[in-house]
Amino acid sequence: MGSKMVQEAMYMSSFKETFPKTHRPEIDELERFWDNGVEILFHDFAEYILQNYDLRFGIALWTEKNGWTYRIGKSGVYLIKGIRIEKNGFTVDEIFVNDQKSYAMSLEHVRNIYEQHKYEFHKKISEVNARQAQRNKARVIRERKELLALQDKIIPEKYNVFHWPPKIDIYKLKKLYILDAKGIQDELLVNEIGLTLYLRCKYGKEDVERMDKFIIRCHNCEKDIGGQGDFRQCRCGYQYSYREYRRSFRRNNMPTGSVAKIFDTFIVEWEKAKEYSEKMILIDRLLHEFHLSLISGARHRPVAMNFIDGTRANVDKIIDELAKRE
Repeated sequence: MGSKMVQEAMYMSSFKETFPKTHRPEIDELERFWDNGVEILFHDFAEYILQNYDLRFGIALWTEKNGWTYRIGKSGVYLIKGIRIEKNGFTVDEIFVNDQKSYAMSLEHVRNIYEQHKYEFHKKISEVNARQAQRNKARVIRERKELLALQDKIIPEKYNVFHWPPKIDIYKLKKLYILDAKGIQDELLVNEIGLTLYLRCKYGKEDVERMDKFIIRCHNCEKDIGGQGDFRQCRCGYQYSYREYRRSFRRNNMPTGSVAKIFDTFIVEWEKAKEYSEKMILIDRLLHEFHLSLISGARHRPVAMNFIDGTRANVDKIIDELAKRE
């Protein structure tokens, strides 16, 4: 369903009708679904449980009765599993939240549940983490054996050499906006910032699509490398571990998953943009999307972290500052 159709459906349909099984909603779509201030309560609820109990929203699950439902917990252990979305509010277990009074009740409910089950909850998290540690240990041993078996094939200087597009320099981004506010059009700077965003958008999107097909991109010659096993060798001589390729992708915070939807348009429009004003508008729109991600407590990690170099605190600060310039 296209974004325009989704928006139109939001005004006339129930949550389940608007977001069927084939369309899991993003947080910005949820915020647009509500039109009576509930999105503020939902954001505040998510932020409160995160700051006070270190609880997070898990990925929504589909049920035939209620459509997409939400859980809150940590490390795959969930404390509350019955968060449902409705047109004029949301339900936390049996508490329907649509105003400040019911919002306060929902926070008290979470506090009571947390206090009642805190010991068991953290015990389960510890058990999950312990099992994961054991799996990690076994994985390291297995991978070490696999690497030893490949020693005769591997060319060290050509093995797992990754070159991901860099992130934006946070100070250059701030400088661009300061100059723009003064009416100074720095063509070189707007091109540098825009191209950096474009390359991370493009390679993030395309590499995810490749990896979904078990294909990777050679970082030396840009050719696709297919295959079924972990070890891959490009015709140009460079070699890769498929497993390490995916890990390197994640370690470098390349954009992926739900955020892909917000930069599809940027990729297309940047390729067509010629004038400074066009480029600045595109950059500004993308940063606006970053700000929506920042203020949304239902997302675990602001999208801006995929694009801007810096600590979480500094990136949050610059995005907030730039948003206030609007």
